[in-house]
Amino acid sequence: MTNQEIITGLYLELLVVAVILIGILFINNIVLYKQKLKDRISVMLLTSMILGCFEILWASCEEHPDLRALTYIGACGYMILFVIFTVLLNRYILFRFDRLPKSKWATILFYIVPPLIFSVLCITTPWTHWFVSVDEAGVLYEEKLFDVLFTPLMILYVLIAVVSAVRYAIQSRRSDHTTKHIAYNMIVFGVLIPAFYIMEIILLGADSKYLALNLAVSVAMVYLTTNVSTHTLMETRAKVEATEADLRIGTQIQTSMLPLTFPAFPDRPEFDIHASMDPAKEVGGDFYDFFMIDEDHLALVIADVSGKGIPAALFMMSSKIFINDHTTMGGTPAEILERVNKLVCANNDANMFVTVWLGILEISTGRLTTASAGHEYPMLNLNGKYKLFKDEHGLAIGAMGLAKYTDTEIQLKKGDSIFVYTDGVAEATDADNQLFGTDRTLEALNSMPADATQKEILLGVRAAVDAFVKDAPQFDDLTMLGLRYNGPKEIDASEHTQ
Repeated sequence: MTNQEIITGLYLELLVVAVILIGILFINNIVLYKQKLKDRISVMLLTSMILGCFEILWASCEEHPDLRALTYIGACGYMILFVIFTVLLNRYILFRFDRLPKSKWATILFYIVPPLIFSVLCITTPWTHWFVSVDEAGVLYEEKLFDVLFTPLMILYVLIAVVSAVRYAIQSRRSDHTTKHIAYNMIVFGVLIPAFYIMEIILLGADSKYLALNLAVSVAMVYLTTNVSTHTLMETRAKVEATEADLRIGTQIQTSMLPLTFPAFPDRPEFDIHASMDPAKEVGGDFYDFFMIDEDHLALVIADVSGKGIPAALFMMSSKIFINDHTTMGGTPAEILERVNKLVCANNDANMFVTVWLGILEISTGRLTTASAGHEYPMLNLNGKYKLFKDEHGLAIGAMGLAKYTDTEIQLKKGDSIFVYTDGVAEATDADNQLFGTDRTLEALNSMPADATQKEILLGVRAAVDAFVKDAPQFDDLTMLGLRYNGPKEIDASEHTQ
């Protein structure tokens, strides 16, 4: 085996290892840390990986006469991608150090025009031989214009980034940990290129035709992309972990604000009540509530805040407090919603809104008075079968300060039930984008045994939703509340006496 074959083999092995390492970082960046493809680090990793593939193609095909075209493609692709990489690297470093040019024209002239001109010259070089040429034996030769244009352009972008890193390392004593490490790695990158090239000269001799600056650059680039990507991913991971911790706390706070659902009122045989909430995210915008206003009146609330996540959860908590406070102050459901709506609209800088269904049950008579602020229609079981009850609707809370609401009275008899829910139930979607719908909800309710508890009924509806959507993701919060009226105490007592 000749010296040239040994050097070429080692060179290719280094390149393959470099591409594999960068590919692993790229996949790790996209899959593990959920970074978008358009993020700066992702683009840099992808560019350097493709650049390495072109370099492997160039090195593999050179000196094979029948592969001259592939040698041109590999060399030209490498040169174009290398210039693009140095531009991306330059912009990323200056972005991290807050030194990007502010002028749009400066950006165009410095970052767009030179690579564009260079790319055009590279694409035409197989015919013009301005940059490189491949002889009949398949050997690639660098032309003078290559040394005049390519090397200075590459050095310019890298040098500016290195100088910015040095200035940042010296001047910015109080900066974030990750940016400091990036500055130090950029300085090391700038040192590694000439160091590796000098090492090549020492090992191969100054007049060796096997000297390759791009090998030194490639090795240094693997170091840089590995370290920059690692520190950036560590920064992302720290942010993700902090966010997850905040979400866990938010979930605990939100859950603590919801009343216990089973058994909620063990000493009140007049009714059976149960509720559940399954947020689409760690924290949701739905909420329910039930509480005794006095010894003879039970308040029922279910609501759905616009949006999801932490903003919706914060708006949910404030809305829940407003509704609870104004309900205990007295008034009909319509009057309560009007007061709450005015209060929310007066302090609604986020322009959010919440649909609310509010009911007040007079336990001694079974009279249920309700009002709806744009919420889903309830489902009533008055004659042994659940049916959709279309009550009067007003605007959602927070939509308009002058909104009016209407009371609706429902007379419950012993054994009657009501089921209220948020749109996450009826709008649960399967893999084919089919909705669960109100008909399937009614079917699930009516399939339950007549003596089923409210907890069993809600679990049955949830099981029907899960069976419908199967493995499709949950896009909306899913909240349900069920109440069965068992009649007043005196009726139960008389029946027991008989």
